[in-house]
Amino acid sequence: MLNLKTLTPLFAVVLLLGLLWVGKDSLHNFIEHNDFSHPAKPNFGAFLNIDEKKKAFFDYLYPFVEETNQQILEDRQQLKILSKDPAKIDIDNDLITTLSQQYDLPLPKKTITQQWLTELLKRVNVIPAQLVLGQAALESSWGTSRFAEKGNSYFGEWCFTKGCGIPPLDIDLEHYHEVKSFPSVHAAVASYFNNINTNDAYSELRNIRAQLQQDNQPITAQALAHGLLEYSQIGHQYIQRLLDLINSNKDLIPTSSS
Repeated sequence: MLNLKTLTPLFAVVLLLGLLWVGKDSLHNFIEHNDFSHPAKPNFGAFLNIDEKKKAFFDYLYPFVEETNQQILEDRQQLKILSKDPAKIDIDNDLITTLSQQYDLPLPKKTITQQWLTELLKRVNVIPAQLVLGQAALESSWGTSRFAEKGNSYFGEWCFTKGCGIPPLDIDLEHYHEVKSFPSVHAAVASYFNNINTNDAYSELRNIRAQLQQDNQPITAQALAHGLLEYSQIGHQYIQRLLDLINSNKDLIPTSSS
């Protein structure tokens, strides 16, 4: 239930009117996918102490990462239960159809197969907070980039149609792109997870992750980083920069409970 005492009177009125207008479920979904339940975003550019700035950055983004990983874990656990006996899975099963759409893996034409479930389980999986926060710091210049400040864009995701995001200052008309913008940090983190867990460019990361689990080894940022060769045009150099950032800030990055 919403705790209206923590909100400003005006915002409480807006929420109550919204509750009457769209219904409780729709309003809850709206709040869940925005940042109202999180502390206000710090002004990262105002910090004079570098370590304080870094800690504020990690502490601000970490809850969004944890929430996303926890939801993925819940979905994964349900999926693993179903996968014990694929022959009994109805192809119209709500969870199966939802995850098929969410993780961009088309349903088989007739029946759910073990091969299809194995591929889906490769996608429905967590990403270590160290990796997510390290990429966010690298891609957004610790939250001070124009794209982060104006569009909640912490991960440097590109889009390719005019108006889809924020254009770079130096526009390349021959290879036009914009940096994707988001209505909330929650939406930006969700898009990042979706990108890593579905994009063919990061299939190697998903293979590394699956192999680690098969070998009963922990899923680490250091291991998965090697599956990000296609994330940047500078390839291996990008991976090394990311690993250096993670290793040099390991005492400041919160440890994931996932």
